[in-house]
Parts: sequence; C-alpha cells; structure tokens
Amino acid sequence: MTKPHSPLNPNRNLDYLFYFLFRTSRWQDGEYRHEPLLAFGKLHDLGIPIDTDKRLFRRSAPEQTPLADWHHHFNQAWQDILQHYSQAFNPENPHLAMEQAVQYCQANLLGVALVIMDEKLAHHEVTLPLYDPQYHELGEAYFNCDSQVKLFSIRDQKETMSQPATFHSFKPSVDKRALKAENWTLRLDKTQPYLMAMQARFSEHNPVVTLVPENNPIFAVYGLAHGDAYRVLAPFTPAEREHRWPVRLQRFLLGADMKGLSLKTTALLNSILARLLIADTVFESLDCEARLLRLTLQQKTAHYFATSDQTIQQTPHSVLEQQLREMENLVTTTDYALGRISQAIKTLEINQDNFQWRLHNLHPDESEWQMDWQSSKPYPSLLEPLHLGLENLKNHLAYIEGKLTHLKGSCTRWRSYITQNRHQLTEHLGHVGTIIVFLIVLGEFFGRSKAEEIGFWADILQRIAFVLNHHLTYLVILVLYILFVLRHYSKEWFKSLKYKFHKK
Repeated sequence: MTKPHSPLNPNRNLDYLFYFLFRTSRWQDGEYRHEPLLAFGKLHDLGIPIDTDKRLFRRSAPEQTPLADWHHHFNQAWQDILQHYSQAFNPENPHLAMEQAVQYCQANLLGVALVIMDEKLAHHEVTLPLYDPQYHELGEAYFNCDSQVKLFSIRDQKETMSQPATFHSFKPSVDKRALKAENWTLRLDKTQPYLMAMQARFSEHNPVVTLVPENNPIFAVYGLAHGDAYRVLAPFTPAEREHRWPVRLQRFLLGADMKGLSLKTTALLNSILARLLIADTVFESLDCEARLLRLTLQQKTAHYFATSDQTIQQTPHSVLEQQLREMENLVTTTDYALGRISQAIKTLEINQDNFQWRLHNLHPDESEWQMDWQSSKPYPSLLEPLHLGLENLKNHLAYIEGKLTHLKGSCTRWRSYITQNRHQLTEHLGHVGTIIVFLIVLGEFFGRSKAEEIGFWADILQRIAFVLNHHLTYLVILVLYILFVLRHYSKEWFKSLKYKFHKK
C-alpha cells in the first residue's frame, strides 16, 4: 500500500511498522507510580491512550525498505521514543535525562509488535537471537507467517479489490528442541534487539515466585497480505490515489499516514494490537511462574509422599521442624500464586468478552468495508490464542491446587510426628518432676513429724526424713534428672549424626 515506484523493485508493496505498548502506571515499592502529568502531558500527542494506564506508539520504516533491515529501523524507532521521554523528563536539557528515559521505558514496556504489509507474506521471515539469563547465546528464533490461519479478512463493499486483504500471525519457532519449553522476553539493552529466556525464582527470604527482572515485554509479529497495491495505484496521479482502495484501507487500519506522528484512537489495528500485546504479556509471565511452581510442587510433594514412617521416626526433631517450616512456606507461596492466577484468569475472561464485543462493534457506522472475523469456530481466530492461553492457565491452576492438597497432607503428617515427640518429652519430664516434688514433700512431712505421734516408727521415719532432707539426696535427684534430659537429647544427637551420614 505504497506509492508506485519501479515495477522491478521486489519490495514495491512492502511496508512494515512497529507498535510499542507502554504502561503509564505500575505497582512499585508498595504504591502505584504514575507518570508525572505535567512532564508527560505532551506524550498524548505522540501516542494514544489504551484503557487508563497504557500508551501505544507507532513508528514505521521507510516505504519499500527490505525486511532484512528491520533491526536497524527498529533501533531508530526505539531511540526516537527515548528522545520523547527524555524531553518529557528534562525539557531544557533532554540529553541529560536520556539514562533516566532508558530505565523508565525498559521498566514500563509491555510489548512490541512488528506488522508487515505486503502483497504476500509467505516468503517473509523475521529472526532474533536467543540468550539465557547469563547472556550466553542459545540459538535463534524464527517468525514465519501462518498463512493457513486468517485472524481476519477485509474487503471494500464495492468489491473493487480483486481479493480480500487478510491479517495473519507469524508463529515463532526455535532451532533447538530444548528451547521450545522456555518463555521468551524482549530485551533492548544491546545494539540489536534479542530474546532472553524468562527466569523465575524463589526468594530466599520471601518464597513467593518472582520474575527476574520484573518487567518482561514480549515480541510479536503480524502481517497483512493485501495483494498488488502497486499495480492498482500506478496509473493514477497522487490526488486520484486518495480515492483508491489501497490508500483508503491504509487510513482505515492505521488512522493516519504512516509518516505522521499522530495516531487515531479508533484505528482498527491500534485496538487489536494493544489487546493482543496485553494478553500475550500476561500469559507469558504467568505461564513462566506457574511452570516453575508446578515443578517445585511436583518435586517436593513426591519427596515427602515417598518418605516412610520409619524414616520420619529416625529423622531428628529439629530437621522435622525445619522441613515443616519449608512446607508451610511453600503452602503460603502456592496460595499466593493461586490467588494471582485466579485473579488474572477472571480479568482475562472479562477482557476476552470485551474484546469480542469490540470486534463486532468496531466502526458500526462504517459502510465502506466488510469485515470477516473468521467466526465459524467457537471463538473468532483473533480470540483463539486468548482462549488457548486461558485454558493453559486453568490447567496450571487445577494442577497446582491438586499438589497443594498433597502438600497440606504432608504438613499434617509432619506436624503429628512433631507434636507426638513434644508430647512424649513433656510427659516424661512431667513424671520425673512429679517424683521429685513428691519426695521433697514427703521428706518435709517426716522432718516435721513428732516421735510421740508416730509411735514405734519414729526411729525409722526420722532416718527416712534425714535421708530425704539431706542435700546429697537432692544432688542425686538433680543428677538423675539431668541424665534423663541428656539421654533424650543424646538420642536426638545420634539421630542427627545418623541422618547427616545418610544424607551424604
């Protein structure tokens, strides 16, 4: 959908654009951090608001530029956005605020969508290098058009188009099988964009699943196959081209000339791409967290379930208490994660319903274009990834809830053994203490009794009283008490040594 040039140019119909979606507020350090309204007010002229807490920017590559150069134009688009943010931070000396702008944009970027527009899409491929969190290169990701699945198609009501324009998703693939299970996030801290494996971990002090780093923007590629727009526009003057379907379709989809900075809120692709980026970002982050939690729960519950009663009895009391604390911490972590996932599922279901409503109510007064949302399936093709993502999260939820039940059962089992050990120790110490008190009282009683009241037992009782009230007797009782306590703790000590030996 470009101005006609030489018909020999293989890229005569090619255009591609970048959509950057940012959040305008985020939860950080126990409070919501919003953009400074006075400083960032002018950004409303450069991007469009999405919901109440996001902003969408669009930048385009020069017309008919080879797709092989997309990295270069992507970097230019990113630098241009950074310039606008640095200007917002420091209008007088924007170059002094560039580092602040970089940090802010990297922390608030939700996702980037590359949209390719050409006569056909099958021959286009987008590649990005893959890295692990230690910055070791792992391979490459390839984005290829899924030409069999149309997200939607559009044609003019007058049917001047030879065939409908179709919108497709580019499916990512990796060159190594082991990398398929990873979740990938876009990184912009090098000279070229790249994808890094998301890394989830448990905090040592607060065992809640966290992502490192916190913000994990996603990268997606879409394409519009619109036929040979060059051939349609070639015979006409610039003024006449304004009324031909390629230019009109461009205005309908994009809302403005691609060279312009302004964006039209009602432009079709603005709303669609923003919703897709938001959903993909949430799905990827939660999927990464849920998979780590599932793996951790599976390992822990399998270990505790396989532990026999004899092994528990031979385990030191302190170790049992430590294991119980670990299980209770994991229960807390799991409850927290389940709450987040359940809340996200409910929110995404509402957003999915709203998205579906928007699809059927976009431009209700527009009679120039005929939209086909591919609604023959239970869900329109645009909503199919959202539906699959929700089903995946629900599967995670059901699995985690099952493992949480197993984990709570292990907690009850461990707690019963710990309580039993404590009860036995308390009971034995109580018996010894009762005997000591009884002997002391008996000795005191015999010591105060008068011989004439006791009769012929006087001599015997006086001897008993002498023995019971003698300090050596108390010393012997104290030694016996200490020996009993030492016996108990020595058993625990030997049990601990045996446990450590078997652990090695």
